[in-house]
Amino acid sequence: MNKNALKNIALILLLSITAFSMVRYVSELKARYRLQDSLSVAEEELAILAQERQKLLQELEKEKALQEQILQKNANLKLYIKASTNKIMNLFQSNSRTKSNLEDINTKFSILKAENKALIDSRKRIYLQNEEFKAKLSSVAELKKAIRALRGKKQKPSVFSVEEGNEGYLIKDGQSTTIAKVKIEVVPAQTKE
Repeated sequence: MNKNALKNIALILLLSITAFSMVRYVSELKARYRLQDSLSVAEEELAILAQERQKLLQELEKEKALQEQILQKNANLKLYIKASTNKIMNLFQSNSRTKSNLEDINTKFSILKAENKALIDSRKRIYLQNEEFKAKLSSVAELKKAIRALRGKKQKPSVFSVEEGNEGYLIKDGQSTTIAKVKIEVVPAQTKE
């Protein structure tokens, strides 16, 4: 029995090793199939991630292009603002020049108004004098009196007033035309405002 027992023990040992190997082989096969499934899932996820990466890269390119457009638009707007600022400054300067011109024109207008009023007053005075003379000289007797008065007043030659210290001479062709010195006074015209 020794031999049979040894054979039985060896056979049991071989059968247990075989059974163990089979169980081990099946468990390894299951693990391999699980790993293959996990690998295929990971590959699918990798493909999905690659697609998402492509989409993100495309979106990034779009964002870069959009940002470039915005920067270009911003630069154009800055140039427009600068040009508008220059134009506004020129308009303000033109406005101030126009105001200054308007003030000058208003000043000249007020002077012309005053001169016009003075001329109107002078015209009225001359008109009244003319009417007075017409009334006076409309009769023959009054006309004769006026003629006698004019004959009575003989015209005297005009005499220049001579004063000491006046250095103004009347000169013609570089030579003095009179012996007497002439005093020249300049009086500015009075304006009414």
